[in-house]
Amino acid sequence: MKHITLIPANLHLQVYVFSFACYLSMVMAGISMTWPSPLTAWYSSKDSEVPMTEHEVSWMVSIVAIGAGFASIPCGMLADIFGRKTILLGTGITSALSWLLIMVTRSKWALFVAQILGGIVLGGAPSVAPIYISEISPPHIRGAIVGQLNTMFFVGQLLVYAVGPQLSYTNYIRACASVPVLFFIFFGFAPESPYYLLSKGREEEAKDCMTKLRGKDSLGELEASKQEHLEKDSMDKLSIWEMLKTNNYMKNMICLQILSCVNTLNGLPTISVYAIDLLGQCLAVEMGIVFVISSFLAAFLADPIGRRPLLMFSMIGAAIFTSVLTAFFICQKKILLYIGLFGFCAITSVGINPFIMTLPSELFPTRLRAFANGLSQLTNSFSGFICVKIFVSINETFGIQYNFFLYTIINLLGAVSGYLLPETAKSVINAS
Repeated sequence: MKHITLIPANLHLQVYVFSFACYLSMVMAGISMTWPSPLTAWYSSKDSEVPMTEHEVSWMVSIVAIGAGFASIPCGMLADIFGRKTILLGTGITSALSWLLIMVTRSKWALFVAQILGGIVLGGAPSVAPIYISEISPPHIRGAIVGQLNTMFFVGQLLVYAVGPQLSYTNYIRACASVPVLFFIFFGFAPESPYYLLSKGREEEAKDCMTKLRGKDSLGELEASKQEHLEKDSMDKLSIWEMLKTNNYMKNMICLQILSCVNTLNGLPTISVYAIDLLGQCLAVEMGIVFVISSFLAAFLADPIGRRPLLMFSMIGAAIFTSVLTAFFICQKKILLYIGLFGFCAITSVGINPFIMTLPSELFPTRLRAFANGLSQLTNSFSGFICVKIFVSINETFGIQYNFFLYTIINLLGAVSGYLLPETAKSVINAS
């Protein structure tokens, strides 16, 4: 589709409009991860239209992470080859296909295939959407706009908790399928990234696109980017391994991968996927609201406070609140559930959740960013698969409280890794 030109460009209206269209890809990702939440108990019940055992349900809800893991690095690489917009639209098509498969079949094997397709969205959208939005937005609002991608992921989860239990199985799947259709319609009118066009030698198209998006004053950024690419030709001759051995890139990469593990081994995927089964719809919706509000506010805290302090604060706080949840499952006192659950949701949204998407771009040079982001999403996805898959087994063998005790230890390990990372907020502000 040909993109639309909106007025006035000097107010960055187009940037906001196309960023919002791109946000729908993260809503799709949030739904892809949590859509089974209203159905986990139903699938294993006698009334299920797709009969499964509890362990088959655990495979079904966790296998989406495998698709996400395999999609994360390729999607980033393909975005450099075919364009950011093209790959994001491809995730919309993949999402629609997964919902169509769920809608027309009643087979557990078809559900597994559909979940893997949904995993491509879960891995692809977070890998490419931050790149697209950061490349069309001006520096002074870039952090806040990119930061809201995480908020829109939680909006997708909230829609699942609020709508899912109210609809029949077929109508629920239809409602989920409407999101990729809306994404394809609205994002189809968005332009390609001017930086991608420039990287492909389409300089005049890149200038025209940047002018329509943000006005002629922004053309200096493209010239600076072009000069940067010319100066780094010699750096491009180095392999990724050779580049990692320079400066502190290897240490940063190791810490980043540990944090990526922590981001999904800390209990967040389990709480999200089993929210309605564990908490009931009302509390699950309240949890979703806390996620959305706290992640929205977090985007405005990172620059003034700094990444590392917020990251460590988030990890230590998460450890405290998962220990409170451990105490709840032992004592069964409701006040402990509210404190632990809402505290955990808010504290993770302020720190580790948004930073996993922004840190690769801030810790590494241009040549390493796509690799670092893709590897982080890969680690994130497979850790999420492990977290969700072992949840039922630990419940049956030891008791649910041991899951949250394990999450407490993992969060503390994350705090140590966050301490070892350098502060990046100042460098980003200076670069702007």
